[in-house]
Amino acid sequence: MANSNDLKSLCFPCECVSGGKGGYSDPWAEITKNKLLPNGTKEEILNLVAREPKTISQLAEALDLSPPSVHTHINDMMKSELLRESEEWEKKYPTERYYEPNFPVFKAEECAEFRTLCDEMAQQVVALFEKKRAKMERAFAKTPLANQGWEFSDITQCLYANMQRSARTLLEGRGVLSPRQKHKNGAKWIFWAQEPEANGRKK
Repeated sequence: MANSNDLKSLCFPCECVSGGKGGYSDPWAEITKNKLLPNGTKEEILNLVAREPKTISQLAEALDLSPPSVHTHINDMMKSELLRESEEWEKKYPTERYYEPNFPVFKAEECAEFRTLCDEMAQQVVALFEKKRAKMERAFAKTPLANQGWEFSDITQCLYANMQRSARTLLEGRGVLSPRQKHKNGAKWIFWAQEPEANGRKK
């Protein structure tokens, strides 16, 4: 029987589903692997402070939770670097502490130009993927997968994901994209969030 340590680990669609180290380099995967957002309460806190910075008391009132409970969540999120203290928010009292996301939040009404540019680039990627479809189908026919009952349509998501990751690696190498950043707890990740658009489309 083969020793499992001698076998190469599979790379799944996202490294966040694997118990192993490494894998596909999705910039947000270690958020999940390190359980930085393990429950809905922390996500609710992020949603609230993304609208405007809030104190623990304000969050406790909005979430109908006790201040000590919210304080625990805030401490966790400060340690994981998902939150930071807001220095620019106007305080009523010197001792007040307001918290805000420690990552960029793209608001729909502020990023319309970005959306237009992203849509333009998406159209170009779609055109290229469709142009290469015949070549991909011929390559698929030469693999054992074609004789194992699988169809080309079963692997198109895999092909797209590999194309996307290869492009990300190239762009990181050229300095166009920022690579994942190492945080205090040793995890490497880049995080961001976007507001849903008025028409319901999400990133």
